[in-house]
Amino acid sequence: MISAVVRYQAALVLRSHRWVPPALVYAAVMAIGAAGGDPLLASFGWAAAAIMPIAVWLTRVSVTVEPAAARHTTSAAVGPGRAHLAALLIALVLTCVLAALCTAALVASTDRIADHATHGVSRGEAIAAGAVAQLVTILAGVAIGALTNRPLMRRPAYAVPLAALATLTALVVTGSPAARVLEVVTEAAEHDRVDLPITQLAIVASVFVLSAAAACRVASRVEHD
Repeated sequence: MISAVVRYQAALVLRSHRWVPPALVYAAVMAIGAAGGDPLLASFGWAAAAIMPIAVWLTRVSVTVEPAAARHTTSAAVGPGRAHLAALLIALVLTCVLAALCTAALVASTDRIADHATHGVSRGEAIAAGAVAQLVTILAGVAIGALTNRPLMRRPAYAVPLAALATLTALVVTGSPAARVLEVVTEAAEHDRVDLPITQLAIVASVFVLSAAAACRVASRVEHD
């Protein structure tokens, strides 16, 4: 049943074309910030920072794209919690697809000579570190989107600025998993080794699960009231 509602939500998002603006913004930011001559790790650091607000944006698209009448029908058929979870999963998958395309483009465009700027870090290690860093910021972005949109926050006048503030805070505040992975990638680009930020990934994955669970639980209560 959950797979059917996920396919339904995916079709809604894709056919609405509301995913196009964030995708274009992401492509433009990456084209400006990740030059082909830069070290691969440095480009991945930029990519990880850029994808996080896009994840927040796509989450908002996914959880608000369905008309109210259709949402009530879906909730009646599969339950409001499952319906909302499907929307969050679509946001997560769509953002991961964008990040994967970006990763492939970076690997293809980065000059092999530039890899020597990472000293002893191999190309494979750089790709692994970049992928983990992007996954951390994606999960953090979807978690922020889950907490700053319906059903927890319904008014865009409050939800959008709060989401922007939370995203900026997560990227710059010391101790934040997202900020830490950016530091790891940046430091690795300047030294001869890289440690995969697995601890940060585990922390932010837990935050994502808790945020999604909270949003789905509230969705279930709101729809039943």
